[in-house]
Amino acid sequence: MTDRNTMYERLIAVHSFPDTYIFKVIGDNSQDFVSRVVQAAINVMGKEQRLDVSTRSSSAGRHVAVTLSADVEDAETVLDIYEMLRVVQGVRFLV
Repeated sequence: MTDRNTMYERLIAVHSFPDTYIFKVIGDNSQDFVSRVVQAAINVMGKEQRLDVSTRSSSAGRHVAVTLSADVEDAETVLDIYEMLRVVQGVRFLV
C-alpha cells in the first residue's frame, strides 16, 4: 500500500491546486449507496463547496459507478476525501 506522503507527492506532481478533481467510486447498487458517497465527500469539503454528481449502473444492475467532480483547495483535501470514501459501506473500487 502506498503511504500518504507518496500519494501527496504524486498529486502535486500532476495537479495545480486549487483544482477540480474527479473521484470515481464503484459499489453496490443499493438504495443508499450514492447518498453515502456524496455525504462522505461533503463531510470533508463542507456543504458550501461545489460537488457535481453523476451515476451509471452496471449492465447487470448489481453495481453503480458514482462520479464526483469537486473543487478542492489542495492535495490534502483529495486525500482526506479518499479516506472517507474508503470506509463507505458498499464501496468495491475507488479511482
